[in-house]
Amino acid sequence: MNIRGSASERALRRATVWLLSFTVLFMFYASLYPFDFDIGRLGAFGADDLARSLTWRKPPRTDLVANLIFYLPFGALVASLTPRRWGVVRRVLFTLGVGAALSTLIECLQVTTTTRDPSITDVILNALSAGSAALLALSARGLGLQPALPELRSARADVVAVLIIAIWIASHAAPFMPTTRFVWYFSNPERALDWHWSSGAFAGFFASYILVGAVLRSQLRPQSFWRLFFALAALVLIARIVFREQRLELNECLALLLALPMIWQVLHAPEQAAYRLAVVWALPAFVFFALAPFAFSAQVPRFEWTTLPPLTARLGSGDPGLLEMAFFYTGAVWLLREARLSLKATVIGMLTTTLLVEIAQAWQPGRSAQLFGPAVVLAAAALVWARDRINLTARRIVPSD
Repeated sequence: MNIRGSASERALRRATVWLLSFTVLFMFYASLYPFDFDIGRLGAFGADDLARSLTWRKPPRTDLVANLIFYLPFGALVASLTPRRWGVVRRVLFTLGVGAALSTLIECLQVTTTTRDPSITDVILNALSAGSAALLALSARGLGLQPALPELRSARADVVAVLIIAIWIASHAAPFMPTTRFVWYFSNPERALDWHWSSGAFAGFFASYILVGAVLRSQLRPQSFWRLFFALAALVLIARIVFREQRLELNECLALLLALPMIWQVLHAPEQAAYRLAVVWALPAFVFFALAPFAFSAQVPRFEWTTLPPLTARLGSGDPGLLEMAFFYTGAVWLLREARLSLKATVIGMLTTTLLVEIAQAWQPGRSAQLFGPAVVLAAAALVWARDRINLTARRIVPSD
């Protein structure tokens, strides 16, 4: 049991490193969005601009929300990775310093944008947020309030599986710009939910939760599955309310409820049968979502192979965005491989399906065929191939008992 626990802790530590990396990536994205860079502004940055950036300014409410969303989890993650022998004070100060350094770097980069102004206020608030999160996390651990760690099935987390979960979360938070509208929802709770019904969106959400359930099943032991699944589900539903250009939809809530019995079946099915069952439930639902609302016409199709979809289009309207497509196609390649389909057959089948879906979409008004989906399939296949090679090498190196 001790060996299993230590292996689970090592795997969880690697997963924490990946989660911290994605958190930092999102922080850079949110701080530099919409990426309107102007290098000439750096040369024009003078003494007056420097004095203004070093002057304390009352931060907008959205900035305070952003600090809580990004720097609190950042501080907790950094503190969890620091050596325990340092003690609480040293670990908190280290986390505060890392938060201040990261925030200073981001503020300096904002000088090169046309819509962002660096401010010492942001640096101080961000550093305090990171340090406060570290202090709270370490204090809770010292009081014995540490949550039970999820038990992993193996000593090494599947990088592709972690990536799929990260993309899924990102699709609920993009463009990673927090809003304060959720405060208004406390007095108007009925406005928090988008009541518009869409069968295509429902199918897409249903497929996504089945896929997430299969991914978590591959990584977690049964006793840890539901705790982490519901935690992640709550996280993404809250993100729909907290971030701009996102809405919590009735379609997603109903899809989650309907997916639970199927996820239970996947969780308790034998190993290979579990992923084949997930394929049966998820892939037809995804194809339905991709082709809905089936408004095919006889007009000349639009083939815009070299264009990219928007970052996120929300499953409820129009074509899926870049993040949704990356999640579904990467997840489909991973799922078919876990179902023991050969990588060659997976690539051929997924490329064929993707191209047919793109061509079919081109025959619907307002939609077009693009090459981003097939490109994601090839990239996902390359990641799965690399993962399989690394796992095979690791099994050859580790001697059998």
